Amino acid sequence: MRFSRNIFKINFFLITLTVLLSAAMSAVAEVADTQDSVEKIVIIYPKPEQTVTAVDSTFILGNVPFLQGRLPERLLINGQPVPLHQQGGFLAFVQVTPGKFIFSIEARYQLTEGRKILTADLPVYVPLPAVTIEPDSIVILGDYLRPAGDLALVSGERLRVGFRGTTGCRAWFSVPGVVDSVPMAETAPRTQAYWGESVFGADNVPDSVKLGGVYSGFYDVPDSITATNAYVQYHLTLPDRGPILVKFLSGQLTADDPSIKFLFLPESSHAKQISGYRVSFNNPNFPITVRFKDSVQTIRHGPRRGYFSIFQPEGVTAVAIGEEGNWYKLRLSPTQFAYAAKSAVEVLPDGILPPKSLLRSIRTRLDSSSVTVSFPLAGKHAFRIREEDRRRLVVELFGVTTDTDWIRYDFSDSLVDLAVWSQPEPEMYRLTLDFNIDLWGYDSYYLGSTFNVRVNYPPPKLRSLKGKRIVIDPGHSSDPGSIGPTGLTEAEANLMISLRLRDRLESKGATVIMTREDDSHVPLYDRPAISKQVDADLFVSVHNNALPDGVNPFVNNGVSAYYYHPHSIDLARSIHRQMVKATGLKDHGLFHGNLAVNRPTQYPAVLIECAFMIIPEQEAKLKTEKFQKKIAKAITKGIEEFLKEFGHD
Repeated sequence: MRFSRNIFKINFFLITLTVLLSAAMSAVAEVADTQDSVEKIVIIYPKPEQTVTAVDSTFILGNVPFLQGRLPERLLINGQPVPLHQQGGFLAFVQVTPGKFIFSIEARYQLTEGRKILTADLPVYVPLPAVTIEPDSIVILGDYLRPAGDLALVSGERLRVGFRGTTGCRAWFSVPGVVDSVPMAETAPRTQAYWGESVFGADNVPDSVKLGGVYSGFYDVPDSITATNAYVQYHLTLPDRGPILVKFLSGQLTADDPSIKFLFLPESSHAKQISGYRVSFNNPNFPITVRFKDSVQTIRHGPRRGYFSIFQPEGVTAVAIGEEGNWYKLRLSPTQFAYAAKSAVEVLPDGILPPKSLLRSIRTRLDSSSVTVSFPLAGKHAFRIREEDRRRLVVELFGVTTDTDWIRYDFSDSLVDLAVWSQPEPEMYRLTLDFNIDLWGYDSYYLGSTFNVRVNYPPPKLRSLKGKRIVIDPGHSSDPGSIGPTGLTEAEANLMISLRLRDRLESKGATVIMTREDDSHVPLYDRPAISKQVDADLFVSVHNNALPDGVNPFVNNGVSAYYYHPHSIDLARSIHRQMVKATGLKDHGLFHGNLAVNRPTQYPAVLIECAFMIIPEQEAKLKTEKFQKKIAKAITKGIEEFLKEFGHD
């Protein structure tokens, strides 16, 4: 995707001019009395009536106007003084309380005619935390860790159930018409950790936020049971009150112990509730054979859970033995199961089964830039490829049985050192590929029924940027991304940095392909597709950061880098190291991140978070040519360092 260089320069000039004029206007406003066009406080985040996920505090950002060329003498949010940046932006981390919460902002100006105060109120909703239900009554609050939808299970599988209710009681469940009175136990109180703090914060998870009254139980599905569209019935009733009374009379329990309240509840106290999902056991509609409809689908370890394998090609078939909501459970081998979205596959007519293949031979073939390992099969099998370390790939083919008497190597290939097959279990064939040099990237695909793994050599003249095809991806486009206190969007900042980076890389002889060079919309999944089309050597996605609600941006900020596949981690490390050194910003961490632009396997791919949009000082830096060039230089040096050190221990 390439546009005229003149158009690029015009677009870049206009974007830069807009930002510089904005900064200049702010500077003029500080020294000259002008007629103020808008006299109001602008709140960028959060939005009015937004639900804010937070434990006890969260951030708010925005900007105040210049009145008579002056900033307010004082800015208060809910009575807390807040520092102001010289361009009028502010950021604060404020304590919040559950329920409807109002941020009250007050800007106090001292003008020539006297004092003036601007105010703004921002209502948000802070969810009530899950609380333990004490023994005032017997109550069931509903499913705990509910499945993704209705379940279809087969014999040997386990139905796991759970609900929340009054703590300290006796619980059981039933499946009417199937099983009755299956005991449940109350688990130990559980800490409700907030993912945003544990991933992007300092991991300060409050130990005081614990949840009691969680009951769990299970039922192993036998061969003899068939049921469809059944439901789970939960029961909760009083505990045995005798021991409570004895302990109370003997002085072991005080009158303020919550369990004493059980003594005053009626004998008939008993709560019942049905599950929010249905269950089927040995449903006659299963098993079925499904076929993947296109080549961008993934299979997962559970509904919406981590990836079992990515990019299953169109035409791959598998047996589905059950379902959970909008997901099919696939049986790949006797011990290997995965989940596929129902929307990703089509159900084949009864009687069609996935192929069974005997793999008799494997062969490697060398071309100018890669070596391809070919597996002749009888059909398209599901597969998984794992990088065990920098010099080893493990290929697993499901539904395949070894009859491998021959492995033929291309003698002129210096990449593959050794190929070893094994059969860890029936219907799972494994080939371990060891390489003489570090892995650069690989692709996997079917040609007819032959499965191929194409392993890429590093590009020639590796130590130099000259001739390298580098895809630069300015994150976001029509989606603005995060927004700074004075309104600079991440999409704008990403593009300005990326254009500087393009120019610097090209000056060193690299061939740069931009996923966008203006504010045109580029869909997320088109970005890695562009890289594959141009046979990229490297991929760098440029972003600027924000935080989830509830994480303190004054403590948690700086430069961060993200990779997905192990062969990309060294590129992420090198760029991250150079960025921290060049910008003077804090180290916010190196992340394995499941991001769409990082998932392709063919080349090293990283995403870089250069600075924090939401911090006024960093937003102001991002507007300047000097800082943009500093970031571009650091990313370039990081790429050069990666190329020079590639393959070195």
